[in-house]
Formats: sequence, structure tokens, C-alpha cells
Amino acid sequence: MITRRKLLILLGFLGFTKVSPAQSKQQKNLSLDKTKIDLPPHFEAISLVWQNQKEQIKTVELQHAHKKQSRTKEYINAEGRWWFDTDKRRWDVFRPFEPGGVDSTHMFIVRYFIDDKMFLYWNVNTEDKTVSLLKSEIERIA
Repeated sequence: MITRRKLLILLGFLGFTKVSPAQSKQQKNLSLDKTKIDLPPHFEAISLVWQNQKEQIKTVELQHAHKKQSRTKEYINAEGRWWFDTDKRRWDVFRPFEPGGVDSTHMFIVRYFIDDKMFLYWNVNTEDKTVSLLKSEIERIA
């Protein structure tokens, strides 16, 4: 009589022998293809902002941190504050209007909020890979 252990070993052995090297390569290729997931174009728009507007974002963050520190007694500098603060940040990405009369397929508006106040506002064209600042609240923070 076959015990459960012997049956499991036999089934495992048969399972390994049924998979040919060609099949295992196909399985590896399928798993690699899953990592190349197409992301929505909105993601590309926000990525362009992150790549091209780092200094603007950092300036806003530092000015916001200085303003918050002036209200409370904190023992950390403004540049290190973002590692510990609990301020809410939000990114909004949307098309200015639906594609139709004007092709807005690659046109996006990206907005950056800290504590529900909009600080930066960009127009992004993902086709041309351009990012233009439309509004900045940098000077008005202090």
C-alpha cells in the first residue's frame, strides 16, 4: 500500500519530469513580461514632473518646513524635517479637457498640494516630454 508521503514524492517527481526545459524558459519569459506592465499615461506625466522639477519641489518643501518650524519648537533642521513630518501631500494628475476637437491625448495638468493647499501647478506634454510651471506659491509661503 502506498503511503501519503510516497504518493506526494511520486507526484512531485512526475511534475518535475513533465516540465521540459523549453517550457521552463517560456514560463520565465512570461514572468519577465509581467514586470513590463504598461502604466497609464498619467504616471508618465507625474514622472516627468519628478524628473524635471526636483529643485522647485525641494524649494517648496523647505519653505513649508521653515514656516511650520516657526510655529512649533522642533529640534531638526528644515531639510531633515520631511523624514519625520506628518503633513499630508497630494498629487493630482488630469487632462485639461477630453480628447475631441483638440487632441489632448498627451496633455496633462499636474498639481502638488501640502496640507490641502496647492503650491505648484504644471502643464505637461508627454509626447514632447515638456514640463512648464503654470503656478508657484513659493514666494507666498513665508
